[in-house]
Amino acid sequence: MTERARTRDIGVVDAPHTFSQLGVLVLDGSGSMENPAVGKLTKAEAVNNAVREMLTRFSVSRHKRNFSFAVVTFDDEAAVHTPLTPATEIDDNADYDPLRNHGGGTSIATGLAEARRIADEFLATAPADIPSSAVIVVMSDGRDGEGGVGDPAHTLRLADEIKANPAVTLCTTYFGIPGEGDTVAQDHLRALASNPATGFKTVYDAETLRKFFIASVSAGHNMAIA
Repeated sequence: MTERARTRDIGVVDAPHTFSQLGVLVLDGSGSMENPAVGKLTKAEAVNNAVREMLTRFSVSRHKRNFSFAVVTFDDEAAVHTPLTPATEIDDNADYDPLRNHGGGTSIATGLAEARRIADEFLATAPADIPSSAVIVVMSDGRDGEGGVGDPAHTLRLADEIKANPAVTLCTTYFGIPGEGDTVAQDHLRALASNPATGFKTVYDAETLRKFFIASVSAGHNMAIA
């Protein structure tokens, strides 16, 4: 029996729709995501597992009516994998491998630009009678310009513009390999985050990435999702 079915069977009562929060996952699909991660998976496979498990957690949560999601993937260019979708309708069994239709260089700004567009659309159409916010979570294993056309300075400027909106929070995570950390890439991603101290994390496996996704999207709301 799936976790979704088990939750239905025990009669969990949904929490009321008291706020609207969007989580936009921005996933690096550059060629280096083929590299191995901890746990006998490639980084891309670990990301796929982390996203699916995170979406399952939210889709069976009693708070699910308060959340929506979107997924953007990128290499040199960005693509909308999953458009703006309520957590009650999200497909937690889809293929979220960021390498699908990608495999090029790294241009974080392309993913950020798409995420910003989706967040702006969400906030513009959100109910006026309840608080609304958006969290953009960027996952990358490199830095702008690695094999691609990304410009780190442009990405930083775009991140600053996004963070100027108090309704939007930007979180970032670096997917590394133990003992092979790229400190320049980590510092770059950390600088993009709204709160570099708490909104950035280095991860090495699917479980830690899943927990970071959940913590980032649910931050600021007193609830148990994980």
